[in-house]
Amino acid sequence: MMMGVQIVDIEAAREFSAMIAKQVSIEGQLMLERRLAERRTRILGLVARLSLAPAALSELLGSFFGVRRHCQAILAEADRDVLVDGIQIAFSGAEPPSVFERISECGFHDQGLLRDLASEVLHCADPELHPLWRRWVLDPEQETGALALIVEDPTQLYGIDDDDTYGRVRFATEFLRQTLGAANTFPEPEASPFAFDVFLSGVYGVYSATVIKMRMTKEFNSLLPDLEEFMGRILGVKGERYASRG
Repeated sequence: MMMGVQIVDIEAAREFSAMIAKQVSIEGQLMLERRLAERRTRILGLVARLSLAPAALSELLGSFFGVRRHCQAILAEADRDVLVDGIQIAFSGAEPPSVFERISECGFHDQGLLRDLASEVLHCADPELHPLWRRWVLDPEQETGALALIVEDPTQLYGIDDDDTYGRVRFATEFLRQTLGAANTFPEPEASPFAFDVFLSGVYGVYSATVIKMRMTKEFNSLLPDLEEFMGRILGVKGERYASRG
């Protein structure tokens, strides 16, 4: 994998950071990090029960926002043993290629959803080593996503296959975390392995809201959630402010 040495669009990242800071407090961002950490603790407990409790797989899939709405369809179509095996090898410390390959073999028809699942599983297994790669982070088909908005040349992120693309996402994420952390572009970058996730969700939230507001009516725009709630939703945690809403 070859990528340029300077891949960060510092000015774009700083502009996004400033817009996020205006709308979401540091405390709000750190709260989202804590809720991501709490969800990981819950998921670790479910993974430990996968072989003993069949219902644990349903609950586990429901914990991953990328596939939550498709949980029943996946369970009805996929080979449960293959799916469980793919998840378990991720938590055994296996490298991403074997995890993506095994989960893709479960028999479910939507490979994009399986890719989202494999990425979330890997990220939960080791959030320091394996970055989050959901379609809102980077969508190779649509050539969009939060990462694409803060790099100099987004085309460098698109590989020849999922394994290649994920390798590029891993490289870019680590480079961005170090560079933007040194520049104090997002809060307390070393405090949590989920800090960069929260920052990227803010980037995507700011971009999405801007696009929507340009295209829709004032009446529709008034129904949009605020940025903190949007970030919580896209990360799969609504935050303590919104927990009572279900």
